[in-house]
Amino acid sequence: MNVKILTLMQFARKAGKLSAGMDACERALKHQNLRLIIVAADSSERTKTALKRIMGNLAIPVKLIETGTKQELSVALGLPETGIFGISDKNFAAKIFEYWQAEA
Repeated sequence: MNVKILTLMQFARKAGKLSAGMDACERALKHQNLRLIIVAADSSERTKTALKRIMGNLAIPVKLIETGTKQELSVALGLPETGIFGISDKNFAAKIFEYWQAEA
């Protein structure tokens, strides 16, 4: 897990630009507020499929990345264990995506 990604996610949380959990991300997607969705690598296939279906139905250009584990992400952000996080700020989203691509 890239430390830079976790740091940016922490900043986004403090700025109120991070949604955590499937329900919160689904609501934000329906209101067209998300720019990036981060899914923990150990999330279930059912969760990933449901999220992709929701994204496909809305036809919104939202990037999706898969990194880290539920525990790594949740502990770093000080949140209950969850595997889905949404970033609504375009600058945070762009930088996290850039770091993710450099990691791969």
